[in-house]
Amino acid sequence: MTCVYIDDHKTKYLDRPYGRVCRKKLKTKLLENCVSSSVKLHKAKVWQVKHQEFESAIECDDGGELKASLIVDASGFSSSFVEYDKPRNHGYQIAHGILAEVDSHPFDLDKMVPMLWRNSHLGNEPYLRANNSKIPTFLYAIPFDSSLIFLEETSLVSRPVLSYMEIKRRMVARLRYLGIRVR
Repeated sequence: MTCVYIDDHKTKYLDRPYGRVCRKKLKTKLLENCVSSSVKLHKAKVWQVKHQEFESAIECDDGGELKASLIVDASGFSSSFVEYDKPRNHGYQIAHGILAEVDSHPFDLDKMVPMLWRNSHLGNEPYLRANNSKIPTFLYAIPFDSSLIFLEETSLVSRPVLSYMEIKRRMVARLRYLGIRVR
């Protein structure tokens, strides 16, 4: 079960499974599937992308050219290959997460919490409360057992970017309020 806490009075339950992925094992599995499917990897930097009606091509720094019917640019919001028709005001996402051994935590072991939006933890933190109303953050929690939990404070989108120290301060305030002490 997955639940999203909108505020102190509203909770949304999502009846679907949720899990944590081991990046190393996922990468290994994906690369094994590439090898078994004879996928060819080309290690180079893309210099240019050219689009035509039924085909696109990329030119690489090693002089190579690769053609495809679909090219996916996964280089992020500041890609030099994407052309916009007007200036962009990019939003930024930032998070601070830990896999923590704790004395205890208040989360149900059979529930994953992707978004705890409640801000009652800021009642005694006026210096954090003011900025949180402009740029809110939420806690992401995956309890593994009563003393092991993944916790992450996240700013989903902000303009300008929220500082890393600010996100850490908010997480500390939230964990203090929830009575979670990291060992």
